[in-house]
Amino acid sequence: MIKYILIYIVLLNLLFPQLEAKMIGQDFEKPLYITNYPNNNEKLIIIEQEGIIKILIDGKTEKIPFLDISKRVHQPLYPADEMGMLGLAFDPNFEQNGYFYVNYVDRKYHTNISRFKTNGKLGDPNSEEILIKLKQPYPNHNGGSIEFGPDGYLYIGVGDGGSAGDPENRAQNLSNLFGTILRIDINTDKGYIIPKDNPFYKIETFKSEIWHYGLRNPWRFSFDKKTGDMYIGDVGQNNWEEINYSTYNNAYGANFGWNIMEGNHCYPIE
Repeated sequence: MIKYILIYIVLLNLLFPQLEAKMIGQDFEKPLYITNYPNNNEKLIIIEQEGIIKILIDGKTEKIPFLDISKRVHQPLYPADEMGMLGLAFDPNFEQNGYFYVNYVDRKYHTNISRFKTNGKLGDPNSEEILIKLKQPYPNHNGGSIEFGPDGYLYIGVGDGGSAGDPENRAQNLSNLFGTILRIDINTDKGYIIPKDNPFYKIETFKSEIWHYGLRNPWRFSFDKKTGDMYIGDVGQNNWEEINYSTYNNAYGANFGWNIMEGNHCYPIE
């Protein structure tokens, strides 16, 4: 019997490997996101909510940050404050053009999607070009994720604007940008272009930047490196959290239901 128990334990360990937590850095102030410097897995880039992007190499934080725009960025007022610097994405052609993109809420409660350029190996705070500026109606549900898709376009997560229950029904309203994933083409010297295959391209009264809608607070999303499929983490209201999914080949124009649905359930529950 002991022999069979040992075999069973070995098989369990093979099927369910033990997870470990390893400290790679410390003494950060509200770190929200980490990624690697393009083509350099040893050089990590860490976003702090107050508007500073730091560099971590071999467990040590560089004295000079990659970017400091804390004087422009909303400073968190309480532990659950959702505003501030929320996302970062390096341009797919970063080694040629030095561009990177930041998603942050400024001190006047605007979401800013901005392009910066490096000067040497550091971000230049004076190079900012604001591509999208969006006044937030409430202090919560700002989204935050910003990523390049396998098609080379920039995708942006925007929350429903806040409060509770989306009281102005923004997430189901295609005439505004709230409660959405946006998709824009930044392969231009200034501003951006709306891809012609966006689902609401040049439809009157609809925002052509919208790729998906019906989201509450798409805090983080990511693309499968092999398939290009999209996974969206959408923060729930009270009872349900969502992981939403769309395939790369049939991705555009999905309505994920908020605020009519929370998960697979009608909202509000009566």
